[in-house]
Amino acid sequence: MFTAESAKEFLGSDFEKYRQTLSLAIHSEEPYLEAINHYVLGRRGKEIRPVLSLLAGRCCGSLTPSSYYCAAASEMLHTATLMHDDVADAASMRRGSLSVAAMFSPAAAVLTGDFWLSRSLHLLSSHCPPAIIDCFADAVRRMSEGELLQMDKADKLDTTEKDYYSIIYGKTAALFVASVRSAAMAVAAGEKTTKALTDYAENLGLAFQIRDDIFDYSPDLKTGKIAGADIKERKITLPLIGALANAPQKAPHIISRIGKIESVFAEKITEAEAEIIAETTVFVRENGGLEYAQQILERHIDTAKESLEGLPASGEREMLTGFAEYVGRRLT
Repeated sequence: MFTAESAKEFLGSDFEKYRQTLSLAIHSEEPYLEAINHYVLGRRGKEIRPVLSLLAGRCCGSLTPSSYYCAAASEMLHTATLMHDDVADAASMRRGSLSVAAMFSPAAAVLTGDFWLSRSLHLLSSHCPPAIIDCFADAVRRMSEGELLQMDKADKLDTTEKDYYSIIYGKTAALFVASVRSAAMAVAAGEKTTKALTDYAENLGLAFQIRDDIFDYSPDLKTGKIAGADIKERKITLPLIGALANAPQKAPHIISRIGKIESVFAEKITEAEAEIIAETTVFVRENGGLEYAQQILERHIDTAKESLEGLPASGEREMLTGFAEYVGRRLT
């Protein structure tokens, strides 16, 4: 069965070269910043994006120096957005530990995120061709647009399924695409192979975020995510969209109830808001919202796996297929 750790072991020395590249890229002579960097590096997550980047590159041939820069940039951009998100959401915890904002200060988290972002772009501009730089620059643009669209729709409470896809492509899939597409470019893969891997990454990223949104309506799972956080933040995600479509007569009432939530900080849930979250969760579960989202998730997983079928058989391709299957069933 696929796990992030098994993939890292499979990548072996290539994964260690990526980590060395990352550590060197974010090193600073400024002691306070270096202390924050050390804190962040000591609390790494699954490092999914660099794992996918390295696997995709090896699917196409031998890795090049640019391969490690692409993998490092993908993790640096992801980490930068997490530090910024924790400030925007007033989140005190990240990956089971205090967030940078809580451990140091919100200002420190914003500035450190800016540092990681700038270092990632410097890394790419110093060592990679313009096409790879454009790939990541487009991802950063899409990420910003996705988050802003989500904020606008949370305020208006009028998210359509089309809006939802625009949001999750920007929030999640765009960086998956940049991580994998740049990896193919770094080893000069052909156009057909690059497109296949790009299609894989897009569908994988969409499925990954849909799975995360399903978690919000699964309070019994110990995912590390606060159950009801999306409702608290007035986010209308795919499970709720599906339930609203299945029970249109109840939709105005549910939207009205969510509209009574005024503060969007997920860690501060009042008793009245807890009642709204509970009511919405029951509504989604009783009206097929989870099943609707799961069916669409599985469709993206199948498409992601099919995208790889034209690539030569290899351990790397098997790992990428295994990761797609893992996304469909992951519980964390």
